[in-house]
Amino acid sequence: MTFRYFTMVVCAVLSLAVAGSSSTAFAQKKAAPQQADQTQLSSVLGDISWGDRKNDVVQKMRSAMLTKLREDPKLRSDRTLMQEEHRKVLARVKAIEDSYTELKGERSGYEVSVISGEFMQNNGESMLRVRDDVAQRFYFFIDGQFYRMVVAYNPDYLAKVGFEAFVVQTARRYGKPVSTEYGEVRGEEELIQVTWNDGGSELRVENKKEFFATFSMTFTDAAMLKRLQSSQRNVGTGGAVKRDAEVSALVQGLSDSAANDRNERVVDHLVGNISVDLSDGRPREDIQAEIEEEAAAIQAAADEKAGKSKKATKKKKTTKKKPARDFGNIDTKSGGDDLIIY
Repeated sequence: MTFRYFTMVVCAVLSLAVAGSSSTAFAQKKAAPQQADQTQLSSVLGDISWGDRKNDVVQKMRSAMLTKLREDPKLRSDRTLMQEEHRKVLARVKAIEDSYTELKGERSGYEVSVISGEFMQNNGESMLRVRDDVAQRFYFFIDGQFYRMVVAYNPDYLAKVGFEAFVVQTARRYGKPVSTEYGEVRGEEELIQVTWNDGGSELRVENKKEFFATFSMTFTDAAMLKRLQSSQRNVGTGGAVKRDAEVSALVQGLSDSAANDRNERVVDHLVGNISVDLSDGRPREDIQAEIEEEAAAIQAAADEKAGKSKKATKKKKTTKKKPARDFGNIDTKSGGDDLIIY
């Protein structure tokens, strides 16, 4: 009797062990595709994937925000506060949905903004904008598929940060870059662009302080970019805002358009206060004043640069060149947690 009982117990334990190992193997098999699809650069997207449609992106954002609320211990113990924060999340999601812009026609307002080089008009592109504590994020779609995210930092957040320091911090998160590019900034040779590529995604970090007092990070689906290029379809490749005569025409057109069409939605601060603003329907005069102020700032920057260029030509001043920065020796494991790097 005792031996039979012992045999039954051993058989039961072995059965549970086999079942457990099978379940683990099945779980690992299910998780494998998702892990294989994610690359170091695309991890910035969270649950969002390259190729997602607009509604999928919005719903994934909504789900992530609500999950964060549910996991907050302070909110779990305060039902009233939880309901208030839940209302704010839903309002924020609606603001994101309302920001959807089809980049077609003559003007969208973004042609002279910090993202002016990241898209092309009448190219089947559209965009969502999201604001958080330190930056604005722009989600670009082409033919309805998500393929690019641009992060434009709040100028106040980067007021005392140099571009090379920013690049070093980025390298500490994403590893060594694959290329660097230098250009003339205020009469001197400066680092203006650094690129990463991990096969699945590309990241361009650009110095846009001359015109917009900020830096930008542009994440792009590398596979989509390759397909578009192979089909000879043009897409935005970054760079500063259009200058000189083009700026004047765009600034004038933007102001005229906003004044004549009260139903036209215009971009608010190019990179202004990035705290979530749930108010809408401000007086039209305030919005028009913002447009004119931003347009004037861009025009002034273009005029100043043109004036300096003419002076440099007259004096035949030689451009000062800085030695190329070698980012190959960056210690990617040490420090670098002072800035929020996406």
